Amino acid sequence: MEGILSILRAAGRLKQIQRTGWKTKVHVVDAESVADHSFRVSLASMLLSDLIGLDTLKVVRMALIHDLAESIIGDLTPEQANKEGKEALEDAVALKLLSGLPEKIKQLYINSWREWTQGGSREANLVREVDALEMALQAEEYAQSGYDQNTLLEFKRYASTRIKSKDVMNLLKMVVK
Repeated sequence: MEGILSILRAAGRLKQIQRTGWKTKVHVVDAESVADHSFRVSLASMLLSDLIGLDTLKVVRMALIHDLAESIIGDLTPEQANKEGKEALEDAVALKLLSGLPEKIKQLYINSWREWTQGGSREANLVREVDALEMALQAEEYAQSGYDQNTLLEFKRYASTRIKSKDVMNLLKMVVK
């Protein structure tokens, strides 16, 4: 049970970690937390998974754990760590956290983490795209709050390069109008 408590404590730390890009690039004073981001990714992933007929339990599991490693390493931006280095660090930390889970569920969560990181499945791809969609939606909300439109456009453009599926792209188009 200690492993479950460790995961819950890690999730609690995510509530205190503000998303770095909003603070450093946009200078948002009270930026969303990683937990805020993860919640909306999970909710949107669930809704879209049900809509398109995927394995929603698998999708939600991936969405809820996708940023768990950030509870220890923080929310690293591309300027702070290259993609490969960040991915390797996140993988090591997430596997350490998940390895403490009870034997009955440990492999299920490790497999979900692996599926998320490796992509390829329709479920993992959906969560990856929704992760980008949520960033674009948050950028639009900051733009509506008066933050610099040009800087926020960078986030929206980046999101559009990561989204390929029709349903997620349709939502992005509604956000980015």
